[in-house]
Amino acid sequence: MKILNHNQDVLRLLALGGFGEVTQNMFVYHFLPQGKEENDSLLIVDCGVGFPEGDMPGVDLIIPDFSYVLKREKKIAGIVITHGHEDHIGALPLLLPELKTSVPIYAPPLAALLIEEKLEEFGLRRKIRVFREKDKLKLGKFFLEPIRVTHSIPDTFHFLIKTPIGSFYHGSDFKFDLTPFDGRFPDLGKIAEAGKEKVIALLSDCLGSEHPGYSPSEKELAEMFEEQIGRAKGRVLVTTISSNIHRWQQAVNASLKYGRKIVLVGMSVEKNIKLAMKHGYLNLRQEDLVKPERIKNYPDRKLTLLVGGSLGQAGSSLDKIVVGKHKISLKPTDKVIFSSPDYVPGTTAGIYQIIDNLAKLGIEVVYPTASSKLHVSGHACQQELALLVALVNPRWIIPIGGNYRHMRQYVSLIERMGLDSQRVIITDEDEAVLFDRYGQKKQVKGFSMRRVLVDGLGVGDVGQTVLRDRRVLAREGMVVVIYLIDGREKKLIKKPGVVSRGFVYIKQNKQLLESLRKFAADIYQKNWSANVNLRDIRQIIQGEIEKLIYQKTGREPMVLPLLIEV
Repeated sequence: MKILNHNQDVLRLLALGGFGEVTQNMFVYHFLPQGKEENDSLLIVDCGVGFPEGDMPGVDLIIPDFSYVLKREKKIAGIVITHGHEDHIGALPLLLPELKTSVPIYAPPLAALLIEEKLEEFGLRRKIRVFREKDKLKLGKFFLEPIRVTHSIPDTFHFLIKTPIGSFYHGSDFKFDLTPFDGRFPDLGKIAEAGKEKVIALLSDCLGSEHPGYSPSEKELAEMFEEQIGRAKGRVLVTTISSNIHRWQQAVNASLKYGRKIVLVGMSVEKNIKLAMKHGYLNLRQEDLVKPERIKNYPDRKLTLLVGGSLGQAGSSLDKIVVGKHKISLKPTDKVIFSSPDYVPGTTAGIYQIIDNLAKLGIEVVYPTASSKLHVSGHACQQELALLVALVNPRWIIPIGGNYRHMRQYVSLIERMGLDSQRVIITDEDEAVLFDRYGQKKQVKGFSMRRVLVDGLGVGDVGQTVLRDRRVLAREGMVVVIYLIDGREKKLIKKPGVVSRGFVYIKQNKQLLESLRKFAADIYQKNWSANVNLRDIRQIIQGEIEKLIYQKTGREPMVLPLLIEV
């Protein structure tokens, strides 16, 4: 058996968003001649965002760690995009300003439109190169053949990637819908042709690996929309992922059937739907649209509102409507239809919070449950995953686009197919996988794949320390102790002031705060000297007050001593 070594040409494969992640998809194929970074070439597939999970106060987005490609930007042959979902294109406006060279970007037609629109929002102008299913791309040392598949957004592709050491199949988000809503079938024949290339590794979507059978067709939702909208007595508010054009089309079709006008609510919904209308991806006439400010001129039973915010995003149009901060107010006769997934990491809590709030208001809300088909997944289930493996017949299989539990279910699926489960490569977040032309592989640790957090206009300046402080502030509040110090003698001019924010209600805890003021003064007096280092005494004060507060209240607010010299 040949042994992979540094004297051979190798292909290094990395997931900059981390293996074991559903979102922030960004993969790098790095060809290294003779294992060295000389005359090497990089191909990037996708560049997406993730969403803050759990306790991440103030964090808007999570993006991949760009450091690997920024250090090697002159070697980047190009960026190719599989489809137009945010977790595959959303980080491009943050990557491109970091690149000093102009790297070509290739995307399918709809994704290209969405990317250009997104870049304009950031003040960036960039022409995206469009590819179609019959095109072949040559990027540096890489030759790519796009392969059409089906997903929950039009124009979704896989890639057969031919490299100097052999072929790889990049099988990002997909399912095999044989009754597709737009009539564009997955190209199973082309996938089978790719299988004749002796594929070294298949990277396969694994998010649906827990579910047996086949993923239902998007067309199955048509009956649901007609039933729910047809029975509604008042306005209907429909929410789904803003780029899910097929889902919007079905809501539109059912609404028009019952004589309703369509109202677009939310910037992303309006932009995506009008873009899809303009370029023939969504069939909706201008005369069937009503501006939000004119809805009062129509009976409620004649209106369907397509609303952004299906993932429970704070500040989204749906969130503002529910909490009463939008120009559109809810009515008792309204019906809200959620036709979106609840498994996108970082979104589940927000989704169910909005649903609960609607329920409290007495609004009829319809959402996916075990017994109601309001959403169908865009991801392949077990039989489709097995079919992809059988057609491609790779030497190795790398599950992507899912968490580790999905990866493990994929291993079980391979075993049930009667194949060697050792062919499945389970990678850690900080690993790269090396391949050589003989089909040997080696997993290498030590590649930095940190989670880069985006907070407003700041990228990467929110680290674990900042997050920890925010969590403390959110849970326990803050106590500010203000000292006025004589600038010359360093003596305390008067008793310190104590300000509570989010810790205790001042009017009901005057005795506690007064005891803190006296204690704070005593600590300073005890540690005072003419040559005192205020930074040192500040640390002593902070530690002692934190101990006292915990003894008296059992709580641990952030304590911030301010020593002001006058």
